[in-house]
Amino acid sequence: MKKNREYIANLFSRDGLRTPESLSEDAIRQMLSKSGEGAEEQARIQDKAGSPVSSGWIPDNPEPYDISNRRQQYVENDRLQEHPGQVKKSRLEKRVHRKVFAAAACLMIAVLAVPQILNQTGGQPDPVTGEQLRSFEDYKEIRKLVKKMDRNYGYRFEMSTEDDTLAMAEEAPAADGMTNDTEASAAASGKTAVGGGDGHSSTYLQVEDVDEGDIIKTDGKYIYYVNENKEVLIYSADQGNTEKIAEIGSGEVDNYIHDIYLKGDTLVTVGVIYEDSEKSSSVITYDISDRSSPELLHSYRQSGEIVSSRMAGDYVYLVTSESVNGSERFVPKATRDGDYKKMEVSDICAVPEPEDPSYVILGAVDIRSGKEDHCRSKAILGASDDIYCNNKNLYAAATEYSEKQDEASTRIIRAALDGEKIHFDATAAVPGRMDDQFSMDEKDGYLRIATTSTRDGVDTNNLYVLDSSLQEAGKVTGFARNESIRAVRYLGDKAYVITFEAVDPLFIIDLSNPSAPRIEGQVEIEGFSSLLVPVGEGRMLGIGYLTSDNGYGGVYTDGLKLALFDISDPSHPAVLDSEEFRGLSSPAQEDHHALVVNSEKGYCAIPYNNSYSSRDWAPTDDVIIEDAEEGAASDVDDPADIEQPQTDAEHFNNGVLLFGAGDEITLIDQHKLTDEQLQRNVYIGDWIYALDSEGQIYSFQYQ
Repeated sequence: MKKNREYIANLFSRDGLRTPESLSEDAIRQMLSKSGEGAEEQARIQDKAGSPVSSGWIPDNPEPYDISNRRQQYVENDRLQEHPGQVKKSRLEKRVHRKVFAAAACLMIAVLAVPQILNQTGGQPDPVTGEQLRSFEDYKEIRKLVKKMDRNYGYRFEMSTEDDTLAMAEEAPAADGMTNDTEASAAASGKTAVGGGDGHSSTYLQVEDVDEGDIIKTDGKYIYYVNENKEVLIYSADQGNTEKIAEIGSGEVDNYIHDIYLKGDTLVTVGVIYEDSEKSSSVITYDISDRSSPELLHSYRQSGEIVSSRMAGDYVYLVTSESVNGSERFVPKATRDGDYKKMEVSDICAVPEPEDPSYVILGAVDIRSGKEDHCRSKAILGASDDIYCNNKNLYAAATEYSEKQDEASTRIIRAALDGEKIHFDATAAVPGRMDDQFSMDEKDGYLRIATTSTRDGVDTNNLYVLDSSLQEAGKVTGFARNESIRAVRYLGDKAYVITFEAVDPLFIIDLSNPSAPRIEGQVEIEGFSSLLVPVGEGRMLGIGYLTSDNGYGGVYTDGLKLALFDISDPSHPAVLDSEEFRGLSSPAQEDHHALVVNSEKGYCAIPYNNSYSSRDWAPTDDVIIEDAEEGAASDVDDPADIEQPQTDAEHFNNGVLLFGAGDEITLIDQHKLTDEQLQRNVYIGDWIYALDSEGQIYSFQYQ
């Protein structure tokens, strides 16, 4: 106990504080047990880089931990990352001391009731608290708030005559009150639509039954593709033969298409249109019952730049972000009753303390309504970089840099979805920045979100669990020091997190108890995965990057890498197999929509683009290699040993990579097709079709 008291005294003295003499022996033991430290505690929680990880996970062979180093990490990591030009060093030092003193005072008052002073990250993050949204009574109130933010951003705010009239007019209180929807939403199943029905591919999705817009769709008879000119090309496809039969672009409207959806005989485009010299984002529906002659049915518009969209049931939900920095117009616009006009006050709300004068606009469009105007929109003063969506809720998330808190955080805004009955109902902010849409997931009413925090130039990683009110239920913080999150996947009660600095650790986090998530195990491999794909019971495929030493103590990406993980025992995950393709890249490394999975035939297909003209890989098993030009196929033991005929295909660098993933990665075919950059591939029956950015289409038969 004497050593423990000396240890506590050392902690306080390093911050210039005197040890509280009134601390009892029980209190000291409680402090040490809460912090996971002390001379009596030999099991230490420590990751490979020497940084501590979240409580609840202890390695099989724990090693004694250097207390002096641990204390230094606490002092250093309690300082948040400086946002350029915002935070002074002295201010950070004062705040460190204040936090140490406050933690000590709390422990003296009620040791048993207070969480640990020193968690394994070196500083306990503030708890995440759900916040009430702010509604408005009239345009004048909105104008005042926007003007205040606009002034803070250094712009001169000037109102147009029309907007000034709106602002001064007294409006009735918002009829659609900002009440919290406390009902637990449907859980995301963790399943994905990885194989198309009726013998054709479908878009690879994050959430089952919630479609995502992409530049390509197929129904098994036709291929619909958005080319680089932002037009939709419609091809008939039969046994590898294709013919362009229609084109959708700037016909009745000046429509620059980003993504498309397909449902029966309805094609939906999400893009940008120009009307009366005004740019807006759009959802446009077309009747394609006659594929050769698409008919425009309905055009919906809303202001702002496209963030993302989803289709759930018969509704397409469009999320845009509009900045009003220095703008004369302070209220967003959307289609209502057939007219594109300013949104009603009752359809606008705000996060509690918005700092950025921008809006998140959510539009809902009924694609069954034909030419009728069945749509609705809502807006909130806030920001969005990416979204997660299931059948009940949509979450918009954006990174915020707060001068007040001296750190980066992720602002989450939730919208409840019920057809056209949409409304924003909750918001919260969590420490750190999010990687992409796969960082978020909802199950049993709990939102799970993974982030990377940067403090004093050091990255650590977190996973937060928020309840239906977006209050913090549990968390795992501070794992994988000096690394950042590159991929996340949630399956049921497990989260699979890839971080990276020089190697690729896969962490498995148990979320079965939302109030006490814990890291169960980890495994490392060189390179890193940017997309995690469940490929069977107890198996996870990683698609990502091969890395190489740059000669200066760092690494650089040097190609495509596939990694197969055994996750059947969460406490002991293992790397089963990996394959490297130096000099090769794929759109699937950054966009999951570029992945095609044929569950029936057991293969994955991704387009690849190669900087080398020579063959970079030769399969070692017996496979059929088909020449892209001549169509000649032959069974060979090792194609590398066979002299290949000289054809026009020799200079082709780009094609489709086919592989299987069971107990190992099976390389089926690296099929060279063209010297043009390929963007997507789909399958219809036994035929695989690949398309370049212009919309040129190439095909070959799967053997």
